[in-house]
Amino acid sequence: MDEVGRLELIREALIAVTQEMRANVIHSSYSSIIYEGHDFSTALVGPDGRYVAQCDGDHPLHVFSVPYSTREILKQFGDDIHEGDIFLHNDPYTGGTHLNDILQLHPVVHEGDIVMFAAIRYHFGDVGGMTPGSLSGEAREIFQEGLRITPTKICEKGVMNDAYLSLLFNNMRQPLERRGDFNAMYGTGRKAVEHVQRLCRRFGKTDLLQAIDEIIARSEKVMRSRISALPDGDYFAEGFMESTGTSADPLVIRLKLTIKGDRLIADYTGTSPQTAGPTNVGPAMTMTSLCTIVKSFLDPDTPVNHGSFEPIEIISPPGTFINAVYPAPCGGMTEVKTLLDSAGSTAMGQAVPDMKVGDLKGGANHTYISGPDPHRDDIYLLYEWPAGGTGASEGHDGNNGVRNYTEGDFNSVHAVEVVESQYPIAIDRFEIRTGSCGDGKWRGGFGIRRDVRVKSETGALSVLTDKCVIPPYGVHGAKNAAGNHFIVIRDGENIEPSAVPGKVSGFVLQADDVVREESAGGGGFGDPLDREIELVEEDVRLGYITAHQADVRYGVILDADGSADSAATERRRLELRDERIHVAVQASNEEMFSDAKREVVLPADIAQQLGIGEGDLVELVAGTGPLVRGWARIGETGSDAPVMIGASAFDLLKATPGGSAEIRRVDSTPAE
Repeated sequence: MDEVGRLELIREALIAVTQEMRANVIHSSYSSIIYEGHDFSTALVGPDGRYVAQCDGDHPLHVFSVPYSTREILKQFGDDIHEGDIFLHNDPYTGGTHLNDILQLHPVVHEGDIVMFAAIRYHFGDVGGMTPGSLSGEAREIFQEGLRITPTKICEKGVMNDAYLSLLFNNMRQPLERRGDFNAMYGTGRKAVEHVQRLCRRFGKTDLLQAIDEIIARSEKVMRSRISALPDGDYFAEGFMESTGTSADPLVIRLKLTIKGDRLIADYTGTSPQTAGPTNVGPAMTMTSLCTIVKSFLDPDTPVNHGSFEPIEIISPPGTFINAVYPAPCGGMTEVKTLLDSAGSTAMGQAVPDMKVGDLKGGANHTYISGPDPHRDDIYLLYEWPAGGTGASEGHDGNNGVRNYTEGDFNSVHAVEVVESQYPIAIDRFEIRTGSCGDGKWRGGFGIRRDVRVKSETGALSVLTDKCVIPPYGVHGAKNAAGNHFIVIRDGENIEPSAVPGKVSGFVLQADDVVREESAGGGGFGDPLDREIELVEEDVRLGYITAHQADVRYGVILDADGSADSAATERRRLELRDERIHVAVQASNEEMFSDAKREVVLPADIAQQLGIGEGDLVELVAGTGPLVRGWARIGETGSDAPVMIGASAFDLLKATPGGSAEIRRVDSTPAE
């Protein structure tokens, strides 16, 4: 066998180990979060902490946190790592994600040397803390989110520390389920160790490690070549986390992405400081996010290992909400990570215009419903994570209610049969959320609507998500999608369970309350008035949008039989184009921000025409460049007066001062 064939055989053998790990996890886990939701990852990590292999279906969110955690364990335990040892870790400040994601790490020892680590990271349904499920939209410090596990040796040379395990499980809700999941991880890790040891015997320890070095080096070479093919330059992006959980004030991410030869440098200087709310992440997440996006844009087809990430440098200032330090809560790390994804996609979409894509639904939509279990002396705990629409790209509509390239293969939501058989819960309604897409020549995907009825006498609801107020954006002139929306319906009355949308902590539920989960759609691509009429007709026929929405959003006038009136449609589209407002945009003498909010000053008569009030969210679109969002300040009347923005906004718009841009109001609930 030649060298290339031998390398491929070794690479596929390592990936096969992670695939078997994945199958073992799914078939042996106790928690529906794992065997139904697939919220876990399996991986092999080298003796130096570099990522060696993962299963294709794994959650990208876990990718870079695993080697980061492994290196922390290596740093702390050094030479005190032996065969039969097992380590636990979930600390966000040293490479973890949030406290619910627990890493179990098994060293693989062959002929006295550590040759690899087998890693399994699980989302535990509860790790203690202030609310069932541990994820609270109102947490103010890490202690309220559960048990924090810094690098810990839980098993030494095959002897389990049962006292420590009892301490852990006795401080978690549903301890039997937690222990069952721990044991599933344990069995999976032990079997993976056996497989890697078998590979060492088959190929030889030295040859196996040399092959891994070569596989990683070749992946690095591929990524460097892909980066080298891009035009050198600086690309800018900006995005807003709409609230902290403890405040309705937004946070901002700022990204300057520099491509220089075969290197890519991501500088997040200017990002908001960490917050007392749960919308923070530790140091591993910026690398995880950007590497996921870059890999998806430039090299989506080859397996993942550390080599793909070597050409990427991250500048992420400590103390910001994307690199938080103790004791900041980090339960909302998925929400922050998806905002990082949006910023990365915006910047990469400028460097690779053919890959430009509409924005995604946002965070994980963590939804916990709990209450007394009628069948045992314990609580039930239903964890929902409703998927949304994906963004549109050139030539392709987004998909409806599914996972996306930043999320892995975990499912869209629990199966109805699983929920109703295991919990005192009924699913009254589960369907596509009509009209939730981002309009465009290619429209974004639709979110879902799911009505969950509580049948227990009492209960509690916690929600942690984002993009309820600041919805997913469109690209290339397209419109935003509907934002996420979570309410409680009691006796026919809609109740907002929190003053801050998307951030709910232990809202008290009653029997027959309905929790309505409405997930966001995906952002569109291109001008909605350029969408083919036949595609609009089909969307109405399928019930995705109404005939009224076809009129006001796409300019398509339908007859009673559902077919388009061509002449009326042409007139309507001309009318809608004429209603658009384009303004001259000038740079102010100084940057205009109110804390994290970018301010946009517009003339009073323009504001009146668009129905924009003081403090409303607006966006500017110029040509095919990225849009700029900001909060309105109403200036003096005068149709000839320009809209004023800070100078840095022109880096985002890809426009020059004095140029023209369309201005429009951003609404998280597009026209019904």
